[in-house]
Amino acid sequence: MRTRTWAWVAMSFLLATSCRSTPLDKIWPGCPTCTPDCPQPVACPPSAVSPQVDCGPDRVPTEVVIDESISPAVDCNPIMTQHTLVATVLDQFGQPMAGQRVEWILGRFGDAVGDIVAHDDQYGSGTIAPIPNARVTNAGNKIDNDYAISVTNYGPELIDAGNNFPYTNADGSRLPDFTVGIGQSWCTITSGREGVTDIIVYVPAIRDGTKHKIWAKKIWADFAVEFPADAVNLLPEDTHRFPVRVHRSDGTGIPGQTIEAEILDGPAAIFQGAGGTTTRVTSNADGIAELVVRNTAGAPGVNRIKITAVGGFYGESCPRSQIVEKRWQRVALEVACTMPATAPLGRPFEKTITVTNTGDAPAENVILEDTPGGALAFAGGESFPMDLGTIPAGETVTRTIRMVGNAAGTFTNSVAARGGTASAQSGCSVEIVQGQLEITKVCDPARTQAGSRVSFIVTVSNTGRGPLENVVVTDRYPAGITPASQDRTTLGTLLPGESQEIVFAGTADEPGSYTNTAVATADGVPEATATCSLEVVQCQLEMQLIGPETIYFGEPGNFTLEVKNIGDGDASGCTVRITYGGCLGGGFEDFEIGPLAPGEVWRKDWSRTAQTVGPCSIRADSSCGTSCTKYAEGQLSVNGLTALQVEMIDKALDGSEAGVFRVGETFLYRVRIENDAGTEATPEMFADWMLPPELEFISGRSLDGRVDVTGAGRTAKSGRFVLPVGGALDFEITVRAVSAPASTLTKTTMIVRRASDEVDLADETESTTIYR
Repeated sequence: MRTRTWAWVAMSFLLATSCRSTPLDKIWPGCPTCTPDCPQPVACPPSAVSPQVDCGPDRVPTEVVIDESISPAVDCNPIMTQHTLVATVLDQFGQPMAGQRVEWILGRFGDAVGDIVAHDDQYGSGTIAPIPNARVTNAGNKIDNDYAISVTNYGPELIDAGNNFPYTNADGSRLPDFTVGIGQSWCTITSGREGVTDIIVYVPAIRDGTKHKIWAKKIWADFAVEFPADAVNLLPEDTHRFPVRVHRSDGTGIPGQTIEAEILDGPAAIFQGAGGTTTRVTSNADGIAELVVRNTAGAPGVNRIKITAVGGFYGESCPRSQIVEKRWQRVALEVACTMPATAPLGRPFEKTITVTNTGDAPAENVILEDTPGGALAFAGGESFPMDLGTIPAGETVTRTIRMVGNAAGTFTNSVAARGGTASAQSGCSVEIVQGQLEITKVCDPARTQAGSRVSFIVTVSNTGRGPLENVVVTDRYPAGITPASQDRTTLGTLLPGESQEIVFAGTADEPGSYTNTAVATADGVPEATATCSLEVVQCQLEMQLIGPETIYFGEPGNFTLEVKNIGDGDASGCTVRITYGGCLGGGFEDFEIGPLAPGEVWRKDWSRTAQTVGPCSIRADSSCGTSCTKYAEGQLSVNGLTALQVEMIDKALDGSEAGVFRVGETFLYRVRIENDAGTEATPEMFADWMLPPELEFISGRSLDGRVDVTGAGRTAKSGRFVLPVGGALDFEITVRAVSAPASTLTKTTMIVRRASDEVDLADETESTTIYR
């Protein structure tokens, strides 16, 4: 080969310089490339140093062998195919040697067949490396169809020989390409007719005549085998027939040929008839032998079957083997459905159905069945059985079905799938849940005054497990309660556990007891009602105004007002306004009187001074809201002023005039009180005497005996009396002088007072001389 030129030059250089301990890596594999004491050859290719092999003295070729891993020394080929042999030249250390001349010789005898087609180095133009015995070198070449020369390789080389019937591995796998390594060379032969080719492989450089050549034999037989193709069976069909045909090149069958077969691996299987994993059959007149494999496990998988047509020609067996695969497939269906754990009553929900082909073959014409249970029904218009078509192996088909539950409870839905010989069924459950409508109601307040605002508080709850839809709450106002808000509220959807509060308002018009009812409705559930009781009460006042019918000008009039709640409701926030007539000065005065519980009384005492003479009224108005009012009115007359004349004179006990008295002496004060110019009788009055320190009270009386005078020490007071117009009243007061002042002059005072308020109406002072 052209690429070998440099190698042969390098080898020549090494031999010439006797660099024996440092052979080239490419020529002697495993030895160092070059060392410093040996010049690098011009064509020495770079190589890593590999000192692990001790090369020793000059390497010499010692033996030639056939590389049985590529082609056996004795083999059979069908006619009109080609066969490549590979020879290896080894040194005395058993190492392959590159650059060695190899001669390929086809032995000739009477009916010998075979020709050289191609060989290694047939296109080379470099010289063949010299050999130690200095024989004449020849370039690698094909001399004729019986003789060719080649050179062992310096490096590995991938060869595609194009063999149309190459040698195969023991397992029957085909090897169209092979690698020719260092120290190897190859030659390809063919034959167009049956016969035997003897091949001699000769290495001239090997000195041992017993090892410098080897023999190979190629049997050419008009013997072809049609092996069956790989096959696929669909379980449960568990048998398969493999036809093997043995024939000549013209297509005619060869009868009586032995066919051996072995099940190498895969699911448990036997050859029918043989009852085991090996069998031997014979071809019939048409050259056909049939192998029947049965899958005894009934399991999917691949059986590899080695089929060998034994063959026998020229004293040699010429087996032809091939491994075929028998794939057993199974359609296996799984069906499953899922629904939500719970679904609301009457509300559509989705169910998911999956059909999976867990086998290794397509499932054809798959039909899905769906059978709702109990109160479950289709809500999406789907119809069953449903055609799913073909489901490839390992794939899943999903269908989503809309369902609805028409009653509460737990229901199971059955699903089934079938396709060919496979079927599956499953089920799934859903609990159809329903909302539960509950309602409560509170009257706030439960007791109120007529005319007051009242609230009806309604709480609507969903105590069930499903939603409530279209929830509507209506308040039925009773007669006597005027609505102050809408009587109907739409809540929409109420989720489980959810509550909503609605407040209806009204006005209590009339007293009485009322029942207010609220009604809640929702789709698909009974209505719920709730009531509350309302008591409407009303306060009722009873009022009494007490006062004098007549008072005198300037005199205060004493008044009393009593207010009593005789109703059944509290009187709260009540006020009383007292309105005065002109004789009392007019105007008004307000009092807070509430709250008054039923039966409770409020009392107020007060006075008002007469301002003008004449009649007038006094009015009391009570207000506790529009439904609880009351008034009371009284008439009063204010009389004119009285004209009192008062006179007090000191006298001796005998009534004689005397103005001077000795200490220890007793004397009199004569008093006259006269209504001599008045237009009205006097009010009730009394007289008050105040004595100086030098005098003490002894006794007193009115001269007509009607009025008593009482006192002690320095004071005295008469009983009450009234003087008509022109009337008069005389008093006589007895006193004693107990001491004398330094000036000898003392003063005694008398005051006429109005009995009602002790206002002074008149007064008089008398001076008296006291001595020792």
